[in-house]
Amino acid sequence: MAEESRAKSWEIDFFSPADALGVVELYRAIYGENYPRREVYDPEELIRQSEAGETYRMVARTDAGEVVGHVALYRSSPPNKELYEHGQMMVRHDFRQTMMAMKLISESMKKIPPRYGLEQVWGETVCNHLFMQQSAVRQKFHETALEMDLMPAESYSQANSQSTNGGRVSTLVVFRTFKARPQTIYLPSVYEEMLQEIYADTDCGHTFATSDEILPAEVATVGELQMFTDAGVARITFDETGGDFAAYLDDVEGQTVAAGIVVTQVFIRLTRPWTGTVVDILRQRGYFFGGALPRWFDDDGFFMQKIVGSPNFDGANLYSKRAKKIKEFIEIDWQAVTGTSL
Repeated sequence: MAEESRAKSWEIDFFSPADALGVVELYRAIYGENYPRREVYDPEELIRQSEAGETYRMVARTDAGEVVGHVALYRSSPPNKELYEHGQMMVRHDFRQTMMAMKLISESMKKIPPRYGLEQVWGETVCNHLFMQQSAVRQKFHETALEMDLMPAESYSQANSQSTNGGRVSTLVVFRTFKARPQTIYLPSVYEEMLQEIYADTDCGHTFATSDEILPAEVATVGELQMFTDAGVARITFDETGGDFAAYLDDVEGQTVAAGIVVTQVFIRLTRPWTGTVVDILRQRGYFFGGALPRWFDDDGFFMQKIVGSPNFDGANLYSKRAKKIKEFIEIDWQAVTGTSL
């Protein structure tokens, strides 16, 4: 079957409404009925997303018009809706011995951002294999953060992916800038050196300062909690942090503990002079370094993470020296915050 598939010719093209049913069928071929975003099984919704500019897709089609490959740039978790995630890359099983995956990645990054005026693209590359990380480096993405233990191992069984050593799977966060937005970034002193290294090659035009202010009593904290209980993950996004931050965090953490959350991520802005104080409070509660998130709020963001038990450091396979250094720093910081030695 694989030999027969390699003999079939195919081409990469922009998604059209005529592809919608084929894309749905491809999701089913790869994931069954288990893909977490249910809208991908609705052809009309895929067309609507494309027309609304919520998702830009490219597909691989055979001469007969079959959709056998797919990739997308789409709005996802960041508060900045102009920051598109690169992902949902799929190749039908009988075409996996071709160059289709690499072509989908390269063509989508070459053609979609200029066609639709995208200024920044990001992605989460899984750490249970190296292919997507290698592709990200080839496409000039920069590694800026590492999400430890983001997904349960069983999330990858349906798609015939690997789960490393049976533990949870981490993801490396990568960004590529097409148009910079210079900002003043306030670096927490405890992480200043590491963040300077992360930003060193990004050509962002930022100005950097050490964060040394206390939380302003007159500013109210504004946050949003999202819980993905099936995955055991909670994300707390703080649009603003103020004098009541510690009390706000205590209240939200009460909810995550009651829900049995395993991984909690906190997202804050790096454009507040009191970011360092926020980081100190988080570290006192067991949160450790995650990394920088360019344009996350349109302002650059920063994220920290807390995990029940020991993170699956051995299962996080990383390709580049830069990514490996981020992981090394995270492991040291986790030990410092939790008082644990490995």
